[in-house]
Amino acid sequence: MGDLMKYSAIATKLRAMESHLLKAEDYRCLAEMGSVPQAVAYLKKVPAYAALLDGRDENQLHRGEIERLLEGTLYYDFTKIYRFCDRGQKSVLKLYFSKFEIAGLKRAFRRAFTHGDRTAEKKELRSMRQRFTDIPLDKLAEAVTIPEILETLKGTQYYPVLQKLEKAENPTLFDYEMTLDLYYFSMMWKQKDKLLKGKDLDLLTRSLGSRIDLLNMMWIYRAKKYYQLSEASTYALLIPITYRLHDGEIRSLVTAADERELEEKVQKTYYGRRFLGLDGEKLESIYNQIIRKIYGEEKRSNPYSMAVITGYLFDKERELDKLITVLEGVRYGLPAEETLKYADESTGTEQRR
Repeated sequence: MGDLMKYSAIATKLRAMESHLLKAEDYRCLAEMGSVPQAVAYLKKVPAYAALLDGRDENQLHRGEIERLLEGTLYYDFTKIYRFCDRGQKSVLKLYFSKFEIAGLKRAFRRAFTHGDRTAEKKELRSMRQRFTDIPLDKLAEAVTIPEILETLKGTQYYPVLQKLEKAENPTLFDYEMTLDLYYFSMMWKQKDKLLKGKDLDLLTRSLGSRIDLLNMMWIYRAKKYYQLSEASTYALLIPITYRLHDGEIRSLVTAADERELEEKVQKTYYGRRFLGLDGEKLESIYNQIIRKIYGEEKRSNPYSMAVITGYLFDKERELDKLITVLEGVRYGLPAEETLKYADESTGTEQRR
C-alpha cells in the first residue's frame, strides 16, 4: 500500500507522457520527408516537441541547434517528473541526472579538442538544467580550452577526478571521456546502496550492473578488433565492477588469442547463454535490448516503483537517439526503409505501435 500511495500520482503522470512518445507511423513519416526542415515542421505538431520547437523557423535551424533542442525535451520531461516526486525520489533523480552532466562535459571537451560544433545550448535549456547541477553551465558554455573547462569545474565533484589528467603526458579526448565514464559508473554503484532499498535498489542494481557488464564486453571487443591493445591497456579501459560477468570471465575475454576465440568466450558468458548467437557485432544493440527488457519486466511486476520513472527516461533517451538517426538519414537522402532499419539497429529498439 505504501508503494501504491508513493508512486500512484507519478505513474498516472507518466502514462500520459508515454502516450506522447513517437509511434511507428511518426518515424516512417519523418524518414519519408524530403528535407530536415520538413521533418522539423512535422515535429512541431507532436506534443512532446512542440513546446521547444514552436516559434522557431525550421529553415534557419542548423544541425547542432536541432539536436540541442531535441535533447532539451528530455530535460523538460525530467523537470515535469521531478515536480511530482517526494524528497527521497528527488535524491535518486538527482543522482540519475549525473549522466546528463557527464554528457554535457563530454560535449565541452569535444569542442575544446576538435574545435567542432560550437552550438551553445539555448539559455532557457541551461536554466532548466541548472537547478539540478552545481556546474556553472553559462561559464561552461563559454569555455573553449581544457584549462578553462577545468577552472569552471572547481568546487564540483568532477574537478579532482579530471585534474589528475593534468599530470598525464599529452592526455587525449579519449582519456577525458574514459575518465568521466569510469567515475560515473563507480560513483553510481557506490551511491545506490545509500539512497535506495528493497525493490528500487534491486532494479538499479540489475540495470546498472548489466550496463557495466555489457560495456566492459564491448570495450574488450573493440580493443581487440580495432585497436589491438595490450592486455594491460585493455584492463585500463574497464569499469572495475562486476555483476553477472565475473572476474575470471573478464580475464578470459581479455586474454583471448584472436577475435574468433573472443566470440566463443562471449557465448559462454551469462549474456551469451541468454541471447543465443550473441557476438561482438551485436553487443551494442543487445545492450539496449537488455536494459529495455529489464525496465519492461520491472514495470510489469512492480508498477509502483522507480521503474516507472527510470523506464520512461530510458525510453525517452532511446527515442531521441533514434530520432536523430532518422534525421541524419533524411539529411543524406537515404531511402526511408534503409533509414528506419539503421535507426532500429543502432538503438536496439523496435518501432512503437
